[in-house]
Amino acid sequence: MAAALPQARAGDRKRVVFLLNLLQDLNIVRGLVYLTARETDADILLVVSHGFLKRDRLNGWQSEVAVLAADTNASIFLYGSPTEATAALKGGAGIIFAGSESSLLAHWETSDVFRAAPPGYVRVTLQHGIECIGFLQSREHVMSHGRNVSFGADIVCGWMELPALTSMVASERAKLVVTGPPTLLQPPGGFPAETQTTGLVCENMHSVRLRASGDHKAAFMDIFFAFAAALAARGEGVTLRPHPGGQYVLKNNVALPANVELNNRPIFDVNLKAYRFGISAPSTIVLDMVLAGIPVGVWRDPAGVMDASTYDGLTAISTLDDWLAFERDIVLRPDMILERQRLFLERLRMPIKPAEIYNRFARLIVGLLSGVKRASAAPADGPKPRPAALSGEKLMQVPA
Repeated sequence: MAAALPQARAGDRKRVVFLLNLLQDLNIVRGLVYLTARETDADILLVVSHGFLKRDRLNGWQSEVAVLAADTNASIFLYGSPTEATAALKGGAGIIFAGSESSLLAHWETSDVFRAAPPGYVRVTLQHGIECIGFLQSREHVMSHGRNVSFGADIVCGWMELPALTSMVASERAKLVVTGPPTLLQPPGGFPAETQTTGLVCENMHSVRLRASGDHKAAFMDIFFAFAAALAARGEGVTLRPHPGGQYVLKNNVALPANVELNNRPIFDVNLKAYRFGISAPSTIVLDMVLAGIPVGVWRDPAGVMDASTYDGLTAISTLDDWLAFERDIVLRPDMILERQRLFLERLRMPIKPAEIYNRFARLIVGLLSGVKRASAAPADGPKPRPAALSGEKLMQVPA
């Protein structure tokens, strides 16, 4: 039986705290911040590390945090040490969410806050990608970080049922609550109706999967430049999107061809549906583009060394000829590509309906704030009773 979770004490202010450390953390928690503001009367606190500020070289992500705080009446607190972070938590109790937290040294800025948190807070780690440390790791993740990744959380929110989370160690499995991806809770961005004519290529050159089993970065970029040149010869362009955590083409001042447009906006501010197609090495952006309903090609290194098994069933492309053939098939055989993607989503065993994900998270948050140990989004390996405290309660819905 799982240990009893900390609960809010009488007289404490109920708070829901969101830790922001990596830039991509904002994308993971943003929808939950809006949900918390709609469904609870708890104080919302955005606790932002100095590391977040350092990584935000153009200050664009800080502006997004400020907008989020204004929209939800949240407070912002900056911290450089766990002691500074926990000072903001005193006098309250509730929930602390982290978009990136584990036993890895790279996550110390959040895991140290979890360790130092006052006892009245329930600590919750969110799975932050389809392939995520401690949840579902590729071979390159294992080579770089090992297999025994644990969490400092009381609860871990996973995207899929336990059998699919093959990297979750035994000590962490009782903590699992299956919620689905919180990224699908994002409020509408008010995108323009017009459709772009370009495709979207996403680079994640910083990822361990492109370097742990060999240097695959050069191969990807060489093929991308050749692809851009082929499009330029036809008078067409393409959009390149750097990964927010790596920013490879920006940090390395990579000169881009004239027909390449750069899109460096946060993913919640990118209208993926507007692109003719998407191409990426294995990364969560592949899932984002599949869910957006555009044709997607998953790049694999030409030698076939890199582990891309999580994306089996999707259209695989390696060489320049593959990229060009994929682009032709988008016109000639779009239904074939989209059917592969539909079957891929079915095999994932993942909640993907925004309304379902919304209600799972809402019940978890409301339940914890009400002193319920586990809400109806219960551990995946046990029964899922609806808590009596939530019986008959109607939660706000989002579109399915």
